[in-house]
Amino acid sequence: MRPFVLALMLVLPVLSGCLGPAEEESPPTFEWPEPEPISGCDLTSGHNLSCDLRLETSAAVIDIAPLGADVIVSMLDGTIVRWAENEAQILVNLTSLVSTCHNEQGLLAFEAMNANESTNQALIVYVEAGPCDPSHVSDVVVAVLDLEQGLDAVPEVVLRLPQVKRNHNGADLIRLADGSFLLSVGDGGGSNDPYGHGQNTSSLLGGILHFSIDNGSVVPASNVSGDHDELLLHHGLRNPFRMALDSTGGLWIADVGQRCWEEVNHIPSWDDPTNFGWNEREGHMPFSADAPCDTPLTEPEEGLVDPVLTYGHEDGRCSILGGPWLEPSVLAPTGGFLYGDFCSGEVWVAHPGDSGIESTLIATTNLFIVGLAVAEDGAILVSSWTGGVYAVSAI
Repeated sequence: MRPFVLALMLVLPVLSGCLGPAEEESPPTFEWPEPEPISGCDLTSGHNLSCDLRLETSAAVIDIAPLGADVIVSMLDGTIVRWAENEAQILVNLTSLVSTCHNEQGLLAFEAMNANESTNQALIVYVEAGPCDPSHVSDVVVAVLDLEQGLDAVPEVVLRLPQVKRNHNGADLIRLADGSFLLSVGDGGGSNDPYGHGQNTSSLLGGILHFSIDNGSVVPASNVSGDHDELLLHHGLRNPFRMALDSTGGLWIADVGQRCWEEVNHIPSWDDPTNFGWNEREGHMPFSADAPCDTPLTEPEEGLVDPVLTYGHEDGRCSILGGPWLEPSVLAPTGGFLYGDFCSGEVWVAHPGDSGIESTLIATTNLFIVGLAVAEDGAILVSSWTGGVYAVSAI
């Protein structure tokens, strides 16, 4: 079956606890799984559903996106492939340019530069290659890639985002109708946002940027005011890992928590500059490095916007990731924002309900989930850290 998708969010899991020794954030009970041969998908919840292998890969898939009439599969290691009619053709090999020294590094995002059927240009985000010594921190770079250059194409870097640590790279891209882009960026890494990037509007870390590409240069696309960096539209995010626009222009963001709360954030208008609270807030509670997770919940201070949904780390949950906006379907009758958890293998949809934004469980899998998507036939595509893309379908 041809794995044609409408949208796919597949990337390195940005866990609250998925870090190497230099970052020291891992929960004591969590260990990264070693990649292993695909062993199949089992569903432990979800009625009248099946879960079957849709795409077998030799490396972890980080993105599957339309590019003109093609479907482009991007791998964590920097390999980019055209996938059509059950045949895969390697288009570009960026493995020498991309760092995979750390579990949260690699080729992070791929988005077509425009919606033309004939387009061969894409905007990509990756961690630049460098020494694997934990003391070395590579830049996250945004670059224009011309696929017509072939296997040895060299991306043209248009923006550098220097990092503090090797984790919290964020890096999701959305191309807007006017051709400008939204880019999610993590807070630079380390516990507790040690350099205060989330609440520093002169920093590009810990927020969402809005820009256009003009003659090979990044130019601001929003009229922000005050002390905001001219590229920064939203701030107060820890590690925004996948975002989506709904049919009315609302923006949905999955933001990875630290110790206590994973977040789904939502604003009705994507272009309304917003402070999502980190590191003043985690979930619905004031944040401090040693605050217990049963700290009483409070209303946010003026100017801060709390998430619309949260969940804690009970029942094996550890780290949120987002997916696309779903139109109503057999699997998700309400439609809504698809999201899941890396460790528990659960997949939910966030949607408006009688009491505000509600969450409905679609399925629980046995997979370490690193990505979610919707296939052309309506199946929900789930990517596993240990290999493979699986289709959850109605029977």
